[in-house]
Amino acid sequence: MPDPESTDGSPPPEATAATARSKLLTLLVLLLASAVLLALCFGCAAIWLYN
Repeated sequence: MPDPESTDGSPPPEATAATARSKLLTLLVLLLASAVLLALCFGCAAIWLYN
């Protein structure tokens, strides 16, 4: 007999939590990378302006 909770087609809660955690980690990595690139751009601009 099949599991009645899985008949609606939705993934199990564990898979949903793992997907949400993966998406959050991806967003945090992208945010960190953009912050590093922005700091690098401002650093290069400051060096260029003051030299």
